[in-house]
Amino acid sequence: MSKRPRSPSPVKELSDDADHDFWISEKIEDRASIFQAWFSPTMPAKELQKLDQFKDASHRILAWRSPSSQRTLVGNVRTLETGTDDDGERYGGRHVLKVIEEMRVEGAIVVARWYGGVMLGPARFAHIENSARDAIRAWRQKEDSEGQKRRRIEDEDMERASLIVELTDRDQNILVLRKLLEEKTNQIQPHSHAEPKTSSRPSVLAPDYNLMPIDRLRQFDKARDSTVAFLLKKIDEAEKQISLRDAKSPSPILAELPDAVIADQAHLQTSAVLHETQAPDTPGEVEKPVVRAPQKPFEEEESSDDDSSS
Repeated sequence: MSKRPRSPSPVKELSDDADHDFWISEKIEDRASIFQAWFSPTMPAKELQKLDQFKDASHRILAWRSPSSQRTLVGNVRTLETGTDDDGERYGGRHVLKVIEEMRVEGAIVVARWYGGVMLGPARFAHIENSARDAIRAWRQKEDSEGQKRRRIEDEDMERASLIVELTDRDQNILVLRKLLEEKTNQIQPHSHAEPKTSSRPSVLAPDYNLMPIDRLRQFDKARDSTVAFLLKKIDEAEKQISLRDAKSPSPILAELPDAVIADQAHLQTSAVLHETQAPDTPGEVEKPVVRAPQKPFEEEESSDDDSSS
């Protein structure tokens, strides 16, 4: 039995053009034989098998798994059809199909083998399966990367919309806090007939947050947090100063009374104090006059008897 002639090594590589709808495995070399797989989730199987990238290969082993166009007796039941093409590598197709079913993917895979002149025995089937797995992993890795990118973009869009709403509301809150701080500051100033001071801060137009990138919005969000914290701190300090001033100042009612009325109130308070000091110790106790009892008649008779006996 004569050996098959050695086929030339592949010289063409797949470009990274985004228009290509297939993914390639790494090359596996064993005793001058080369194995490499191409996987496509959408390209028709026979079209994939005819790619120029491996048209000079000794074998182009094909397997596919795709939705079936045949109708079933049970409605809304999705069925899949499978198929293989050994292309001279006996039992090679079933090993490729085994990988497709194990990894639960739909599409077509071609494992190209360039024969190196030495028979590999059962080892060739391991190389065929590993090449097929590697091509599917390359597709999944890109799918996962694109999925993560889409999710990241969606998350950023949601965060951006939330930041725009929060910043708009926070700008309004800052205006209210600044006005409140001005009122507290005017209360701290000494009482005068002059009009209260107004802020000399120039009015600034609110920025258009819709035109800002998300990084800029995040910076504005941190800056607004610092502004709110600063205003709240200043308002607390102003309220403490107002409380201390009110505690030291006289009652506003007494301050408005005339001096004569205040003097009368002081006189009344002094009289009340003197009256309390002269009052008896026991409330309600009144000093009673001393009343002498009259002498009884028998006291005089006793005195007369004593005189007669003497």
